[in-house]
Parts: sequence; C-alpha cells; structure tokens
Amino acid sequence: MSKLDFRQIKGVIVNYRIGSKGRNTRWRQVIIKFDLPSNIKIDELIGKKVEVHWRGKVFKGKLYRKHGKYSLRALFEKSLPGQVLLGQYDIVVKE
Repeated sequence: MSKLDFRQIKGVIVNYRIGSKGRNTRWRQVIIKFDLPSNIKIDELIGKKVEVHWRGKVFKGKLYRKHGKYSLRALFEKSLPGQVLLGQYDIVVKE
C-alpha cells in the first residue's frame, strides 16, 4: 500500500445518515463525499480518523464504511450542527 498524501483530499458533508430506528446515534453519523486524486482509492480511507473544523470548533470522528462509489460514512463523537451540510468547511483526514 502506498503512502497517502492527506493534503490532497477534499470532502463535503452531504447529509446525515437517516433511518427510522432511533435518532441518538443517527445524528452522529454523516455521509462525506470525497474528491479523490486518481492514485487513491476510497477503500484506503476506511478506518482513518477525520476532523471537521467549523467556527473554531473541532469535531472528531472515524470513517467506518463505504457509501456508494465516492462517499464514506463517518461516525463522530458529538453530533455535527446542521450548518455544516453542503458547506465548504475543512475536513481533515488523519492516520
């Protein structure tokens, strides 16, 4: 596996993961769509930590599952505010 350059990765939060079974953990789960370079596959990001920077606050989470072809699901420690949806906020992928 090649060394990943995380500075190249940009992403946008598309939506919360929605469903009919309870809301507590669902508000902490979001779907992030990544614009990846051609040398990085989406499967290589599963298990990595992710941070969202919004108005001076940092929300930490983990990428845990693939969602479609170019998106991943992320589970955060605290739920994200609704203003981060489809916004151009910093999404940082870490090792």
